[in-house]
Amino acid sequence: MRTRICALTLFAVSFAPATSLAQEATRADSLEQIVRALRTRLDSLERVLQQLIRQGQDTTRATDELAALRAAAQAAAQQAQADVDTTAAQVSRTRNLSGLNPEISVTGDVVGSFTGPADERNRLGVTPREFEFSFQSALDPYTRTKIFAAYEEEFPIAGFPEAGDEGVEAETGHGHGGFHVEEAYAYWVGLPGSIGLKAGKFRQEIGLYNRWHTHALWEVDRPLPTVIFLGEDGLIQPGIGLTLPSFSTGPATQTITLEATAASNEAMFEDGGDMSFLGRFQSFWDLSPSAYVQFGTTGVYGENKDASLQSGLLGLDFAFRWAPPNRALYRAFHFKGEWYFSKKDEAGAQATGSGGYAQLNYRVNRRLTLGARGDYLHSTEDEPAIHQIVPSITWWQSEWLYLRLQYDYLRHAGESANHTALLQLVWAMGPHKHESY
Repeated sequence: MRTRICALTLFAVSFAPATSLAQEATRADSLEQIVRALRTRLDSLERVLQQLIRQGQDTTRATDELAALRAAAQAAAQQAQADVDTTAAQVSRTRNLSGLNPEISVTGDVVGSFTGPADERNRLGVTPREFEFSFQSALDPYTRTKIFAAYEEEFPIAGFPEAGDEGVEAETGHGHGGFHVEEAYAYWVGLPGSIGLKAGKFRQEIGLYNRWHTHALWEVDRPLPTVIFLGEDGLIQPGIGLTLPSFSTGPATQTITLEATAASNEAMFEDGGDMSFLGRFQSFWDLSPSAYVQFGTTGVYGENKDASLQSGLLGLDFAFRWAPPNRALYRAFHFKGEWYFSKKDEAGAQATGSGGYAQLNYRVNRRLTLGARGDYLHSTEDEPAIHQIVPSITWWQSEWLYLRLQYDYLRHAGESANHTALLQLVWAMGPHKHESY
């Protein structure tokens, strides 16, 4: 018995001078291992001592050696803890400043098109529509920032009339050309009462897809009503946004968002520069572990500085999603839609319009998604109603790259239809690849 106790004592003492390691984290791990090993051996020795007591043997020597082992273990722990430089453990040992850099992602969006308009002038083209650069960073424990800069080229929509063309068919571009900052804003997290706050230039909270970047849409192009009412890139303006704490009423959860921005959207306010205001109410219903439904309504109002143009827009939207638990990456169904009512008062002359879309998407498996969208537009201009049907097939080669084949059938009331076949290639790299917004 004495030999066993001495062996345990020598083994514990041999751990007393903690080995100096290169990293403070490794030293802490070693300390934890030493204390754990000594505790195990002390427990074992105490059990042996209790057994000797029950057998009526002399335990004086064992008790003394146990006390010595405890003292040696305590001294080893103190020495190992003293070797850990707690001040240095809080200092970065990075040899460069890469740890301070923002997270950078890049997305490319190229579209090939073959158009057969009503006048039989078929055209074949390839458009590098967008190259987007994303910069994201945590500024401090309370604030985050996102900046999206993009280079875009005009992407024509065949048969879509521009305002003021006096009934002559023309094409309007999807996205403005050149390099520009699409979004640049900071947002706060962890505010009292779960309030959300952001400030800068951002996509506003109207409808279902205005917040989505173009490369992340379910189809190649945005629905026609959103293009004519909100602009080619959507409603993007500088200002501040406030999301109030969510509240529940029965099985539903409601959210209210308020935004005050500069009226710089050309489609709605003709770049007037005065203030515009947005309010959104959204209700979320969790139907089952596999399905939910969502309803929303949004109102926007603003005017020019000289008040010669006053614009108002009311939007209604709904969304239904079904996806089996633990299988959402392989099977899912989406049904969504929006409807807009627009009113403009310019120098006493009023113009109204409306339009909306409905969209279906079904994920067959992890790589293949089938989709279809129907658009209806009766714009504020004196133009005939426009109908568009957009079926599509999306194939994900990997999480970094996908291909989409789409067909656009666009028809003005009382006129011949335009037919366009589109092939889209989207790839992304970086930590935030294919981010919706």
